Amino acid sequence: MTQSINRRTFLELVGSGTLLTLAGCGSANDAPSQAPAAGSTDTAGFDIKGAKLTFVGDDAFAPYRYLEVQGDGTQRVVGLDIAIADEMASRLGFSYDFEPQEFAATLASVQGSDASFTMAMSANAEREETFDFTRGYYQPLVGALTLGGDAITRVEDLAGKSIACTTGTVQNKFISKVLPDADIHTYDGGDQCLQEVLSGRIDAYLCDGAEGQSMRDANEGLVLGLLDREETKDHVGVYRLMAKKGAAFVAALDECIGQMLDDGTIDKFIGQYVGEDFEWGGDTSATGASTVAGS
Repeated sequence: MTQSINRRTFLELVGSGTLLTLAGCGSANDAPSQAPAAGSTDTAGFDIKGAKLTFVGDDAFAPYRYLEVQGDGTQRVVGLDIAIADEMASRLGFSYDFEPQEFAATLASVQGSDASFTMAMSANAEREETFDFTRGYYQPLVGALTLGGDAITRVEDLAGKSIACTTGTVQNKFISKVLPDADIHTYDGGDQCLQEVLSGRIDAYLCDGAEGQSMRDANEGLVLGLLDREETKDHVGVYRLMAKKGAAFVAALDECIGQMLDDGTIDKFIGQYVGEDFEWGGDTSATGASTVAGS
């Protein structure tokens, strides 16, 4: 019997090494600037050039962020979000460290720091009370991973099944609203949800569609279905960069994301890490607006 493994386990088996700290492409000679004091909303005049930020997020969330073994045997975080963050750092002259954390801890970490951000986050009224968001840079699909059987492509196909979700994600909130009586089980990370499906203890993992695509490709026997956006559009928004409310750097990053949407850079990265079917294709009308006034 073929042993199924997730992406993180596969990379750990292929090569060992210390997770590399990522830095943007800004000049090393620029003195780091500091974000405003905690709780400050005065972002006028803040110059992001030379700033040192922290990107907090799960490093097993392919294709957005995942560990890849390098030629020297060490591991590096790569993916769509990293490519976009690196490009912003290069264009704007800031640097950042990547701090790996499970999703459940990410919100608290970002909320507690004026110099931290995360990505692949959907905005909603509850989150906007605490966090600021850029415009969207990616339009996700909701995926349903199962072990064999027919692909789940409609919400009604999930009725009567046990469902795994990562705690607090939009997929978790979506299914809780549309199927309130469903047998829903929540876990701290996508890896745990995946293992529950692979073991046969859970029928389906409701996940980000692109994450599900990567998990399916790395595990024999998995089947991925994608729910129609018409069923999910009222609950699952575009993916955005998120930071603590009032963080001084959000407006600059939002403007940069807008420029990269317009010049095709983000579609190039989406095609590279996710697939051409997920590209904007010139119609970015669904990106929405930043929560930062005037950005």
